[in-house]
Order: sequence, then C-alpha cells, then structure tokens
Amino acid sequence: MIHILLAKYWVLAHLLVTASTLCFNPSPSVGLMVWCTVSLLLMVVSLPPIFKGESYWLARQRVSTALLNDALLWMSVVALLYVSIQLLNGPRTLSYASDLKRWVFSEPRLIYFPSSITPAAGVPWFVGLMGGLLSAVAIRCALPRKQRLFALIGIALLTGSFALGGAVYVCFTGARPCFEWLGGTYTVGTLWFLMAAVALGIVGEAFLEAHRQTLIIALSAAVLNLFGLVAFSATLPLALTAILVIAWCCFALVAVQAGGHHPRFLWRCVLLLPPLFAVILGLLPMPGTEGLRPEMHLSQWGEHLETFFAQWTFRAERALDVFMSDPMLGAGPDGFEQYARFHIKGSLGWSLWKSGGTDLPCDFLRLLSSCGLIGTLLLLLPGGSMLGRCLLRWVDYSQNSRRHYSLRYIVIFFGSLIGVIGTLLMSCFGTPLHAPATLGIFLIVCACMSGWMPRRR
Repeated sequence: MIHILLAKYWVLAHLLVTASTLCFNPSPSVGLMVWCTVSLLLMVVSLPPIFKGESYWLARQRVSTALLNDALLWMSVVALLYVSIQLLNGPRTLSYASDLKRWVFSEPRLIYFPSSITPAAGVPWFVGLMGGLLSAVAIRCALPRKQRLFALIGIALLTGSFALGGAVYVCFTGARPCFEWLGGTYTVGTLWFLMAAVALGIVGEAFLEAHRQTLIIALSAAVLNLFGLVAFSATLPLALTAILVIAWCCFALVAVQAGGHHPRFLWRCVLLLPPLFAVILGLLPMPGTEGLRPEMHLSQWGEHLETFFAQWTFRAERALDVFMSDPMLGAGPDGFEQYARFHIKGSLGWSLWKSGGTDLPCDFLRLLSSCGLIGTLLLLLPGGSMLGRCLLRWVDYSQNSRRHYSLRYIVIFFGSLIGVIGTLLMSCFGTPLHAPATLGIFLIVCACMSGWMPRRR
C-alpha cells in the first residue's frame, strides 16, 4: 500500500495541496507558495507516477527528460522572473517637482527594468501565477490522464465547498458572504462556472464509460458549483450559467438516447434533476434574507448595464492612457490606480471615477497597463503554449481522417473548453484572473486539456 501511494499518487497529493493553498488561504504568501511549488516539482522528479512495467529509474528519467524539454517550464521561469523584477524594483514615492510644477513618481532603483509603485499590491497575483504555472508544468510532465481526472474532481469539490460554506453562513447569520479571499462574488462566480463546466464534462464522460462511482462524485461537485453560481454570483456569471445548464440538458438527453444505458427514464432523471435542483435551490431566497437579489430583478438590468458600460468605457480609456505612458514595461501592478487619476479631465470624468472606485474591470487591459507589451507577451506565452498544443492536436486530428483516433475523454475536453471560454469572456468585464485562486486553477485546467484531445490508437 505504501509503495502504491508513493509511486502513484504522491504528485497528485502535492498538486491538490497546492490548489488548496490557493483556494483557502486569504492572503497566500510568496514563501508558502514557493514551498508548495518546489515540493511539488521535487516530487515530480523524485517520486513520479510509475507506468506498468516501468522501474523507478526509468520513470525518473522519463519525467526529468520531459521536464527539461518542456517549453512551458522555461516560458514560466521567464514570466515569473519578469514579475519578480517588477515587484522587487520598488517602491516609488510620489513627490512634487517644483521645476515641472506637477506631482511625479520617483525613478526606480533599476531605471531600465520593470518597476512598481507599491510592490505589495502585486504579491497575491504573483503567488497565483507561480502556483498555477508550476502546477501546470507538473501536470504536463508527470500526471497521466487518470490522475488528471482525479485532480479536476478534487479541485471541483474544493470550489464547491465554498458554496456549501456560503449557504451555511447565510443560514446562521442572514448576511450574504462576500468571499473576500477570492476577490468578490464576481471572481468566485467565475471560478464556480469554470469548475461546474469541467465537472459536467466529467459526468458526461463517466456516463458514457459506465464509471458510476466517478459519475456520482463529479455530479456532486457540479451540483455544489452550480448552486454557488446561482445563489451568490453576479449578473454575467448568472447569464452564462443559464446557457451552460441548457447545453447540459440537451447533451444529457442525446447521450441517454444514444448511449444504450437502460432504463433511460432513470438515467435522464439522474443526469438532469440534480443540476436543475441546484439551480432552483439557488434561485430561492435563503433563510434570513428578504426577497430576491438585485441580479434577479430583470426590470433593473437595463439601468445596471448602462451604468456598467459607462464605467467600463471610461476606465478602459484611462487604462490605455496609462499604457501609453510606458508602453514597453508598464506601470506596475498598481499602476492603473496610481496613474489613472492624472489622466482624468472634466467634472463628468471625476464623478465616474469617484462613483466607481479605482478598479479596472478588464483583466486584459489591467495586464497591458501594468506589464506593458514586453511583460504581456511573456505572460501570455505560457498560456498560449498550453492552448496551442490543444489546437495543434485538433488540426492533426481533423486533417488525418484516414487514421484511427481514440475519442475517449472528448466530452471532458468540451466541458473544459466551455469553462475556459466562459472564463476568458468574464475576464473582459472583470478581473477574475487577477485573483490567486481563479488564476491558479484556470492554468491547471488549461494544462489538463491536452490530455482529453483525440489520440492515435
């Protein structure tokens, strides 16, 4: 038993510990995440999962070779090095320049390197980036597909526990939880949507493969995440949840009809009723609360959308102004909050700024303004390499129709793809990927996706 535990599941256990550290720690420190990721990579090299008929030495040699030859590792090192220099090259103080007759920030210690005004503002995002990228490296180099499946189910149960904890909190206190450790309800809603889509994909695959135990566990995780989405999320995650549930109902009906599992009525109930029950339960007012949440009142959506897009347009313009002030290296992780006010003109602009706070509701514009063109390119390359591998495999599959391919796990791929696309869409109207937990788990899901692509038999 000890041999099996050490040889097969030690890396998986360390991966789940890293994901738990991102999810449950309100303010994860750099030292804690360095310990988690370094121990994870050490387990990858020293105690990797051993395939059938393989010795320890062959397994270590296989994983070490894959680790050194994986471009994602070196892309991740370069991206983390860039962000590290930016955080260490600060702080920069604000002072009044009498010769220029305006307020300016002091020069960084290293003038031609990226810098930050308040380094502490970028530490949580750096922690999530480090945990997600190095976990992705470990997944690609060591974890077989079955253990990737276990990892996704475990993470889905972790995120679903937020919804369960939030419901218990509401029942006992009557107040809605704010989920501050994840960056607010919009951010945790994005995380719930991502893992609900992944969990439903696992449920569909488990049904087609007749793996009933996996189906029950994954369905439980999907129900918890769907309940959290409907009960606590903001407007955009709610709209995407409706699309996700409709798509799942259509798939479940077709799969039961064509899958050959009997009795069909019972399987339709098993696949359809728990997700629908989670949605209905989330729509109901909870004990201690009065009426529906503001997001549920459709009559107010027009006014809310008009206000939101006015704020979004105004802040996007200010983000571009901040970006143009230093287009190559960026203004730092807190650059928008510090520099945007110098580009505000007119009473209307100041009223929009004061009424909306200092947030920038777009992950991509925040990344561009804080890291510049160089940093944005370096930070997008690791994610592009993970999604690019999936694209290349799909092109190979579509262009080689004469060869026989295994389509096993393809349902999990489409579930993960829906979750990734939905996350990127919500990143255009918020900053969920600047929260450590959402960013780290998003990168883990992207790393697992290549394992669900069609493969040659």
